Amino acid sequence: MTHRARPRVHLLTGAPVWEVRRAKAAQAVKFTKRQKAARKPLLKLMADLQAAVRGGDWRTARTLRSAAWDAVGQLADDLTREERKKLWEHKLQILAGEDRARRAKRQ
Repeated sequence: MTHRARPRVHLLTGAPVWEVRRAKAAQAVKFTKRQKAARKPLLKLMADLQAAVRGGDWRTARTLRSAAWDAVGQLADDLTREERKKLWEHKLQILAGEDRARRAKRQ
């Protein structure tokens, strides 16, 4: 008898269905006043970084990204999850923008 002949296992634990569990995980995080105050400089840096990336100022964008990472390092990981994701996206945009600028310079 092969492993295919074994009966399928169904776990009936009474837990919520997958969609309900995923919906609870996607809820927005509520920050306290102290946490909001601590995040304020980081959010300012992130706004400046986004403006620099949109404007194509890659040197300034790299400097602001570095400063934002320093600010992220000072806060707890659970307070900066979304910001770390955005910093990674900005890194990719900066690299792509610098590459485009280099290619345009060659031609």
